[in-house]
Amino acid sequence: MGVKSAVAAVAGVVLLVACSPEPPLYFGPQLASVRGESEPGTINSMAFAVRPPPPGQPSYLETIRYINNGLKYIDPSSEFFISFDGRMCFRGLVNRQQEVFENYQNYWCMRPTEVSNVEALEDNISYVNTVRLWCAVEAPQCAQRFGYPNFLDESGWTRNSVTAQTVPYRAQRHAIEYLVYLMGGPARSSPRPGR
Repeated sequence: MGVKSAVAAVAGVVLLVACSPEPPLYFGPQLASVRGESEPGTINSMAFAVRPPPPGQPSYLETIRYINNGLKYIDPSSEFFISFDGRMCFRGLVNRQQEVFENYQNYWCMRPTEVSNVEALEDNISYVNTVRLWCAVEAPQCAQRFGYPNFLDESGWTRNSVTAQTVPYRAQRHAIEYLVYLMGGPARSSPRPGR
């Protein structure tokens, strides 16, 4: 009887941890830096706010929080943050075609100085709209995936854009463009060729 209750207790604890409502934030410092040279406190560091906000505009940290909240509205386990080395990072249903296999152990990150365009994409099928950040021609494949290998995910480790589901998608596009501006990047919204 003691073995059965011990197994039941262990199973209960594992089930409780697996079903916890709060996902781990940034998956801890192990993914903030592969080599471990940074502290978790360097996430969203003010050191990357190169330009001051214009009068009456949101601050650097308020803009990051706004973008993160837009992602979390669609998926509470997703997140947006600025990494220890100044990359804009997304976690969640990012660049995914097969959402069933998403395990939230990977981030898609890109440097704000390598963003050429941010566009708002309307989805008339699922009605979950997205924003897409395009890499500059001078920095092809600037979007990089960091994290653990997922053998069910056949996408590569680099891309020329990052797509993330968010609401309100047009306001989120402007917020991302504004954040790229604050971080010294040249992002601007413009239609793609042929549109």
